[in-house]
Parts: sequence; C-alpha cells; structure tokens
Amino acid sequence: MKTFYLTFIAALLFSSCSDSKINTLLDSDDFDSAKDRVDELKKRIHSKSEFKNAEFELFSVNGFSNSRTSVPGGSSWDYKFVIKTSPDYLDKWTAGMVKLESSEIDMTWTIKITEKRKDEWPTSGRTECYANKEKNVIVILYRDDGLIFKRVIQN
Repeated sequence: MKTFYLTFIAALLFSSCSDSKINTLLDSDDFDSAKDRVDELKKRIHSKSEFKNAEFELFSVNGFSNSRTSVPGGSSWDYKFVIKTSPDYLDKWTAGMVKLESSEIDMTWTIKITEKRKDEWPTSGRTECYANKEKNVIVILYRDDGLIFKRVIQN
C-alpha cells in the first residue's frame, strides 16, 4: 500500500512539474487581425451579441490549453476585454446590472488593453458604468461608439 501512495504522489509531482509551462495569459496583442481576435474571444466568453472587433487580456490560473495532464487547481481568473458592436446591442450587456458613477470605477485597464491599436478604439461621448458586485463584473459603455469594456474577476 505504501508503494501505491508513493507512486501516486510521484505522479502528481511529475504532472505538476510538466504543467509549470501552462500559458495563463491570453492577450489580443498576439493576434494581428480583428477577425482572429474576435474568434478567439468568442471561444472564451459568453457573448450577448455579435461584435466586429475585440481587444483582450485574459488571465486564468488554469491556463488556456486543453493539454493539461494534471488535475486543475481552483478557478481564478481576471478577464478584461473591449468589443465593438452595434449600439443596439449595448443594453444586452448590462441586463441585471446596477448603474454607477464613473468616478467609482478604476478605468486604467481600459487604456492598457487598447494601447497597441489605439486608432481602432476611439471613444467619444459620455461614459456609462455598470456593475454586478455579487459576481465582480464591471461594464463600461461608450454608446455613441458601440464600445463595451468588460472586466470579470473570479477569485
């Protein structure tokens, strides 16, 4: 029985070592075309509508590969993204959320994720901010531009 436990522990240690190179960050900076960015983000989020451009910085402690050989750890992630969609779809992204004043939200991350292709993400008009504090979700809208910035944190 001791041999079984030692073998089991060794297998767990070996598999954790082999998982040490799991990519825990997925960044839109690594995708050149808007189509590629949109396709990749659609694989990772529950989309409330169609969208034609995206930037994102997604962190998941369990990584983004299906090649994991060990048992995944706890779920912890920080998803930050912006999408360009039709202004008609914006309210679908804020359903069930509470409107906040923009002064209540740290929006520095919105600048960082659009930094590489700033010219594709011009913002004009008034900012609208929404939150679902129970689920740790923030949505920032630019209605006139059809832009949705969203951040979801799970600890």
